[in-house]
Amino acid sequence: MEERKERSFSFAVKPTASQLWRFSVHYANSGFRGIVNLILVGGSLLLLAGGWRSLEALQRGLLVFIVLLFVVWQPAMLYLKSLRQAKELEKHPALELTFHEEGVEIVREDAKGHIAWEDICRIEAVGSMIIVYSDPVHASLISRAIMGDEEEAFRQLIREKLPRTRRKRI
Repeated sequence: MEERKERSFSFAVKPTASQLWRFSVHYANSGFRGIVNLILVGGSLLLLAGGWRSLEALQRGLLVFIVLLFVVWQPAMLYLKSLRQAKELEKHPALELTFHEEGVEIVREDAKGHIAWEDICRIEAVGSMIIVYSDPVHASLISRAIMGDEEEAFRQLIREKLPRTRRKRI
């Protein structure tokens, strides 16, 4: 009988302002919100490009405002929010996440928690990070850079423990 080795992957995570910003932009532009943003910006650009001469100044101004709102203002506000969050997180020690056969152990200072695999909402890879949603509202960001050579084995564990419906790009 073959003995199975216990797999365990431990990561100390403390997201940077840049990681928090990328996560916020991803979240703001995913799902229905992303479709609405795309329709508003795309439609505004098409109207501006196709009918600039026939549009009145107020109409042009409104269409330019819509484009700037979603392309410049929203990402800028999300970045400022991310800077504040990162500054607040600097006051706390890193969150230690340990993934193993039974689930995820979470440790920060002297507080501990455990989440079974069946209770994890979802895990997805986005750019340079892996996002672990413990529930629909809370997520932990793991930089792929800290995974090193363990990344593929870590992804394999996730593929084995979570059904396809609860993992994306893993």
